[in-house]
Amino acid sequence: MNKTYRIMRRTAKALLLTTGAALIASAPIAFAAQADVKSSFTKEQKAELDVLLRQFVNDNPELIMESFRQFQEDQEEKAEQSAQESLERYKEGFADRNLPMVGNPDGDVTVVEFFDYNCRYCVKAFEDIMKFIEEDKNIRVVLLDMPILSQSSQIMATIGLAANKQGKYFEMHKALMEYSGSQSEEAFLTLAKDIGLDIEQLKKDMNSAEIKSMISKNRAMSHNLGIQGTPGFVVGDRIYPGYIGKNGLRKAVKEAREVKTEEKKVE
Repeated sequence: MNKTYRIMRRTAKALLLTTGAALIASAPIAFAAQADVKSSFTKEQKAELDVLLRQFVNDNPELIMESFRQFQEDQEEKAEQSAQESLERYKEGFADRNLPMVGNPDGDVTVVEFFDYNCRYCVKAFEDIMKFIEEDKNIRVVLLDMPILSQSSQIMATIGLAANKQGKYFEMHKALMEYSGSQSEEAFLTLAKDIGLDIEQLKKDMNSAEIKSMISKNRAMSHNLGIQGTPGFVVGDRIYPGYIGKNGLRKAVKEAREVKTEEKKVE
């Protein structure tokens, strides 16, 4: 008799007789092997295993749900740990003064936002940020394009980053955030012309490998930080994957300052 089959058969029978934690924990290991070796089982062996496993699932639905819940928690914990490890690698880069930003360049707390111009919650976040930097003169807000919603999002991102090369990132960013007309490149370029940008130079920069690389890096960063949608924020040592509002921003900055104060005491 196939050795793997004997192990799986014995485990399945034992599960039907007990709900011991050790057996429940070992079951996935034995059952996982089924996908890899099932082709080596006879038709009768496959049928017997199917019956045993179905009987266990039917008799113990609460254990299956608990196992699934524990698996989800473990995966979430691993994802959070991975995101925090990624944040440690990226924090130094967030201090780059060449990144698109608003607020105080020398602010004591840096807020990083991943955004998409076509995201309605990003528009709300923009309004929150504008009010917040008026209220708090000691924060620096880094704006990282994450165009994921449409092709026009990609076009707007490249225009915004190209405008940064002419020293007019914020003006372009504000114009695009407040815009609600045609989603065409021509319309966006008209906005750029209205704020005084050199359109020919802008077009060249929009198609540059540098700007395409910046957008790709932003996407990779957001993925590694566990930010799958927009907006997403990083404030200090914490990641906020979603819209948090002005009060949320205020609280996040306050907590980041408290952490910095405690770190200085330790030093």
